[in-house]
Amino acid sequence: MKKIISFLVGGMMLLSMCTSSSNKLVIEGHLTGLQVGDTVTVYVYDFDQQLVAGDTVAVTKKNRFYFAQTLAQTPYCARLYYFPAGATPTAQARALSRTLDLSSASDKLKIQGAAADFSHAPVSGGFYDDKEVKEYARQLDSAYKIIALVADSLRQAKRHNDTSLEATLDAEYLRLAEQLEDAEAAFVREHPSATYAAYLYVSLSRWETLKKVQEQYGAFSPELRQSVYGEMVKKNIDKRVVVAAGAQLPDFEVTDINGKRLSSADFKGKHLLLDFWGSWCFWCRKASPKLVKLYNEYKSKNLLVVGLAWDKNHDSWKKAIKDDGLLWTHVNLYDHQDVKDLFCISAFPTYIFVSPEGIILANSSNFDEDVEPVLRDAINN
Repeated sequence: MKKIISFLVGGMMLLSMCTSSSNKLVIEGHLTGLQVGDTVTVYVYDFDQQLVAGDTVAVTKKNRFYFAQTLAQTPYCARLYYFPAGATPTAQARALSRTLDLSSASDKLKIQGAAADFSHAPVSGGFYDDKEVKEYARQLDSAYKIIALVADSLRQAKRHNDTSLEATLDAEYLRLAEQLEDAEAAFVREHPSATYAAYLYVSLSRWETLKKVQEQYGAFSPELRQSVYGEMVKKNIDKRVVVAAGAQLPDFEVTDINGKRLSSADFKGKHLLLDFWGSWCFWCRKASPKLVKLYNEYKSKNLLVVGLAWDKNHDSWKKAIKDDGLLWTHVNLYDHQDVKDLFCISAFPTYIFVSPEGIILANSSNFDEDVEPVLRDAINN
């Protein structure tokens, strides 16, 4: 779901390897309807969704485009956008697009079909030559078409400031995205020896509960655990264990909304709730009334809440704080990427509850089931 949310909605916006010049990624399109003067923009991302390569290539021969770049690290996926010649800014904003999963830095991928079906035309090469991957992609294709339509409608609702429709579409989008994530997880569990399963699980291992991730890693074949993707999953496990329930709260320093420096030492002796959220995040904002009520109930009983927002736009962040009545300490994580990485935050919202002794008691995105009961029990008893 991380890939879907990041690239379709655009709400939020690694393993380095020694590679040779032979690690050239090639993506070519043989699509009827492509015209000379059309362009295709390609962005290549790593497993942290950082841009590692990109270019805009022009269609110089009718029906064909060709992209090639040498990569210095293991890629995750490529995002492609098709722009017909002379497209208006409005048309460009609604460009046909698609995401390609990459099996290596030297993939040779070919898209064949019609330009009008750019987002869903068949692909060959890399993972896409595997029979099981082809069937998996075929089964999900209709779901991707639906979620793309919802995402487009959501963008239009945002553009027209239709907050009611935006909330409805946001909830529907997340529901569909979760279904796709469930489908990914099912593929992984049904194919414990497939390289593509381990590839998918690098992302999922940041989202699923730590217990599930540890179990799935153990279910992988020995060869898969030793693969580049298996090593990435193990790395994610090792990072998450450090901030899992039962661990000591790690040391960190931040600057709050008023410019005051804070460190983890300042929170000792307090029941501490770290709320990782964002002004753009539908589920974060939906949870605000419950958090406000909980804070008012327990602030006299030694509860301290610190909101850590992933917000590039500081004005939107401050407005959300005011609008939602969040009367506690606030920090913008965009100014503290190291803290976001330290706590392995891949999903918003995420809640971490810490005892007065500095022991993490709960770490989850599911506040109602995993965090609130622990918090109430700890403070009441």
